[in-house]
Amino acid sequence: MNTVRQFLLLLLTLGLFSVTSCKLFEAPIDAATAYENKQYAVASKLLIEEYNKESDLIKKSNIAYKIGESFRMTNNTKNAETWYAKALDYSTEPAVFFKYGLMLKANGKYKEAIVNFREYALSNPIDAVRATKERQACQQALEWEKEPTDYKILPLQGLNSTASDYAPVLYVDNQLVFTSDRSESMGEDEFGWTGNKYSDLFVANLLNEVTYDLPVQFGDSINTAFNEGVVSFTSDYSTIYFTACGSPHEKDDFCQIYVTTKGEGGKWKVPVQVVLFEADTINVGHPYITPNGKELYFAADAPDSYGDKDIYMSSITPEGLWSYPKNLGPEINTEGYEGFPYIGTDGRLYFASNGHYGMGGLDLYRADREKKGWTNIQNLKAPINSSADDFGIVFFPYIEPEMMDKVEAMGYLSSARNGGKGADDIYKFVLEIPEEPPVVIIDTIPPTPVIPKEPIYVLEGKVFQKILANPDDPNSGVIRRDPIPNAVVEVLGLSANSRIGKRLVTDETGFFSLEVEKETDYKVRASSAGFLAASVNASTKGKTGSPGETVKTYVEITLDRVFIQKSVTLQNIYYDLDKWDIREDAKPALNQVATVMLENPTIVVEMGSHTDSRGKNPYNLELSQKRAESAVDYLTSKGIERNRLIARGYGETQLTNGCDDSATCSEEEHQANRRTTFKVVSNKYRGGSAGF
Repeated sequence: MNTVRQFLLLLLTLGLFSVTSCKLFEAPIDAATAYENKQYAVASKLLIEEYNKESDLIKKSNIAYKIGESFRMTNNTKNAETWYAKALDYSTEPAVFFKYGLMLKANGKYKEAIVNFREYALSNPIDAVRATKERQACQQALEWEKEPTDYKILPLQGLNSTASDYAPVLYVDNQLVFTSDRSESMGEDEFGWTGNKYSDLFVANLLNEVTYDLPVQFGDSINTAFNEGVVSFTSDYSTIYFTACGSPHEKDDFCQIYVTTKGEGGKWKVPVQVVLFEADTINVGHPYITPNGKELYFAADAPDSYGDKDIYMSSITPEGLWSYPKNLGPEINTEGYEGFPYIGTDGRLYFASNGHYGMGGLDLYRADREKKGWTNIQNLKAPINSSADDFGIVFFPYIEPEMMDKVEAMGYLSSARNGGKGADDIYKFVLEIPEEPPVVIIDTIPPTPVIPKEPIYVLEGKVFQKILANPDDPNSGVIRRDPIPNAVVEVLGLSANSRIGKRLVTDETGFFSLEVEKETDYKVRASSAGFLAASVNASTKGKTGSPGETVKTYVEITLDRVFIQKSVTLQNIYYDLDKWDIREDAKPALNQVATVMLENPTIVVEMGSHTDSRGKNPYNLELSQKRAESAVDYLTSKGIERNRLIARGYGETQLTNGCDDSATCSEEEHQANRRTTFKVVSNKYRGGSAGF
């Protein structure tokens, strides 16, 4: 998916700097500049030229990986798969192999992806859980494809283009308003990220059930030379909310929601920004206004988000202002991406996510509304969902009287699935009412066989946080543990035939419970906003019980708080004098770092290295830099993306004791200074996640 969504991602990956600082509007002079500035459409072409000229096989592999990344970030998954495969010929980094598997999955090659993830898990046991989760998702997708739901998906005629067309919304007089970056969009510039025009709003008239006439620009004051899209109307169509990103001014470059109303003659007035957060450095988009105009749902990357982007809701106050946004909570929002909220005609919340268990890319989900919030998250399965991005669903508000006996529901959705005309296309979906089977009268009813009961296996546990002696010092001692309410717990069955892949939320006491399978190993992962996720193993193997008896397995998970820009000294990572090789006794501690980073894919870490005071300062700085780089190289060999690691040599500038050049110290005291530190410098890494 492209345009407005991708534009937001660009802002996020660059630390929410302005568009001007991202050089979006400057023509890159070489492949490196284009790639660095996230102009992926341009970068892929220039990098292919470099690849064809390069003779060194290792360098060719590195270039192929960047080409694959460029295609992945423009949602060209087929080309991304091809170039990751080329990179694999000589690459030594497991991350390339894993991303190749993700592209196989995104392209619907589930069987090949299953083999890929199984091999990855065997060769990278430290990251086996992530691979198992992806393998299980592929197996589930195959089952959903084999037994699809009763929905029918129909392509629309006359509406879609070779560009991205998405986020349809019903409008007056059988018209459809949608977002597109087709060549007819305003402005002369190409969006460097996608290679297409900047996105605008378009409108088209319905001619028959699946055919529209030629779309035209929507609104006389809404579209600009930058990105606009993803709209919502009030029930009388007199007010429009929409997302806009980018401008010629640095201060206005974050995505925001705008609103305007119709004036005299039915023309739209000049839009104004909807103020939702106190800070203007938060990207906000994908508005959905409820029919009564009292609630506004949207997606944002606010500080209290659980991950990439979360769905929020604001209510209108008696003064006519919007209340401070409320996060919909961990039941809906994940560490991944959630967006495109919509309240269906059945009162359920529909949204897109790549964080819940799905078929690949973004999937569409629904949730039921209860007093405590939104619950019972359900994947809409195939054919509503596919291996590609599926999002932006909207239902018809009513069914025509002559169709009510035949059709239960219908509407539109957006998808990048195979068979479309462009990058994203708009499809119609129809759920027909199945015919009732004939009644068969049976004279005698056979007795129901008695099936012996088996034991019921239940996994229970609690999630805790460490309370430190000094809350601001990650190196201070732990004084107690407190439970964490509303923590997210993911339970994954590791056995080959397991179908357990569940996401739970702890209660007020940090407690969770789930019925599981017998004779199965499990990985139980807990996460909560502001904490580093962690996992433990659990198993029902060898556990037995009487028929109907409940057999319980109990686990506890304790989470560490995330400290940004604060160093934690890693124990048992030392170096021999004047050496920078990773010693065998250091590998277990570095493996633990790799596990933490794999459990927390959004953190960026600085590996700091320190020397003792012996030797000259320039030499010690160089030596410590080599040691830090050795630690980074080791972590990349365990599947950590190099972009998430920073090597920093401090030399003797941060001694832990008084053993400077003027002191006489023992070898043990000098050894204490030859250490490695771990520092989280950011928890907003979004390498490859979707944007607005």
